[in-house]
Formats: sequence, C-alpha cells, structure tokens
Amino acid sequence: MRIHPSWLDLASVKKLEQLLEEVEHAVIFSHRNPDGDTIGGNIALRLALEAQGKCVTSVCADPLPHIYDIMPGCHVFQQDWDRSDVDMYMNVDGSSTTQLVFPEKEPSLLDGRVPFVSIDHHISNALFGTLNVVVPDACSTTFILYHLFCALRWNITPLMATYLLLGIYYDTGSFMHANTSFESLQAASELQSLGADRALVMKVLYQQRTQGQLKIWGRALERMERTPDGVIVSGVTAKDLRECGAQTDEVGGVVDYLNSVGGAKFSVLLSEDPVKGIVKGSTRTRRDDVDLSEFCKKLGGGGHKKASGFGISGSLGNQDIFHFDTESDVSFEF
Repeated sequence: MRIHPSWLDLASVKKLEQLLEEVEHAVIFSHRNPDGDTIGGNIALRLALEAQGKCVTSVCADPLPHIYDIMPGCHVFQQDWDRSDVDMYMNVDGSSTTQLVFPEKEPSLLDGRVPFVSIDHHISNALFGTLNVVVPDACSTTFILYHLFCALRWNITPLMATYLLLGIYYDTGSFMHANTSFESLQAASELQSLGADRALVMKVLYQQRTQGQLKIWGRALERMERTPDGVIVSGVTAKDLRECGAQTDEVGGVVDYLNSVGGAKFSVLLSEDPVKGIVKGSTRTRRDDVDLSEFCKKLGGGGHKKASGFGISGSLGNQDIFHFDTESDVSFEF
C-alpha cells in the first residue's frame, strides 16, 4: 500500500472523489500566459477524467507557446464552451480569478451552483474554489496532481506521466530552483518508471530555441543594470521584439540568468506585450529574506516567495535604462 504524503488532506481527496462520481462534463481552466505546469496539469487531469468516462473541456484565455506544439494531444484548449451542461469547474495552477480570466469576467462561475475545484501550489492563492486543494510547499501543481491520482487509485499512463513530469521540470527549473526537494526528485523518478518521456520534456523546454529568442535574450542581458539597493533589472520593448524577430512568449526565461548575478537582492525582467498593451514583470530571488509574492501583489500579480510575476497597463517606451526603485514602495521610471 502506498503511503500518502503528510500534506495531502485525505478529507479533500474523499470530497473530490465524491464530487467526481456525479460529474459528466468538467471544464478545466489553465491560467493566462500558460506555462509547463498549468499545461501539463490541465492535460494530465483531462486524460485522467476521460479515462473515467467524463467529458472534458480544457480552457485557456491565451494560446499555448509554440514550444509545446510537439507535445502529443496539446492542441485541445478552447476559449469558449457550452455553459449549460457543465457540472464541475476545475482550476490547475491559477492563484486568482484574474489569472484564469473567465471567472473574473463571469462571477457566476463561482456562485456555488456548480462545484469549483481549485488545485494549486501558489502561496498567494485566493482560495476561491468551493473545494481548494492548495499546497504552497509543493514544487508544482503537477506534483500535487500526481499524488492526488495515486490517492484516487487512478491509472497513470505514459502520456499522463509525461505531462506531469513536464510541470515538475518546468517549475523546478530542471531541479535547479530552491523548491527542489527529495519528494520532487522521487516523484520525477516514479513518473519515469511509469513511462514518462523525459527526453521529450527536455526537448520541449530546452532544445527549441529560435534565433529571435537568443537575440532578445542577448539584448536583455546587455541592458542589465544593478540598482543601488542591489536589484538586477532589465527590460525589452516591443521595438526590441520586432528588431530581434522574437515573440513575447520567448522573453521570460532570461530572468533566470539575471538571477544568477552574485550578491543580488533579486532580479526583475520587464517586457512589453504590444498585443495586450501591458508590461509583464518577472521576478526571481535566491535569498530567503525576500518575499517576491508580497512584492508582486502590490502590482496585481502574485506567485511564489522566490518567483513571482505581475502585469501592468502601459509601455516601456524606447529607453535604454530602466530604473527600479524598491525603497518604501513600488515605483517605476522608464
């Protein structure tokens, strides 16, 4: 008999099992600007529910980044669905209704008439579900799902295992981030024993760089500045994207390189999204005394203590220097 981890609330598992007995059509939300964890979690859960005979609709407000195109069965996400026959809504990896977009626009989705199950690992999670399975110490939402599947005694196919492994790899930075633990490594090992295609996961996340992506990363690194209080900051504009031939979803990964600067308090990457008319902010830190989730909350974002993000309306203009002031409050000068 498999021993379940101490953080897994077996009462919540039982409640979820009871709710699912009555479900015929479930809608699973992924958060906007989807990443490997929310994509992997959505599709793994979709496959698991379909194996139980459920009809499932995967929903995301934004299209998937092109790097995921080679993942089998990833082209299932929709931006609309028939509300009339849904008997369960589910969230994977979204910490707020704003991130999920649709419940923010349609508050009736959360009025309790249809159960809303929220599964997440962000410390900033707003606990908006009728059933919340939120584990802030978990390395990824797919890590939680893996243990849920085991607790529910669901068969995990090689494709499900691959998607679950995708989320763990993405959110741990291939086990380089501080959220890597014995338990996350053990889960990854067990998923590989279940047939997870580790080579495919690595190819998706790290072996599909485009020339435009490397150019835009180079521009962000060249523009990097260090503030007087030890913050590493850089940014790229819509003009940079055009000149480098890069897409907005190709910018984000460079923030981890900014975060590798020794002695930095934390790092911030600002990037324009000309389609949405916003500036995205990605933040990272290696220090235990910095809580970036609280910092990003001030800008309408959230995430984890050491890795968070936000989005604000506006643009960066064409300045070469981005001043970032962390004294007393949050302010920007572009």
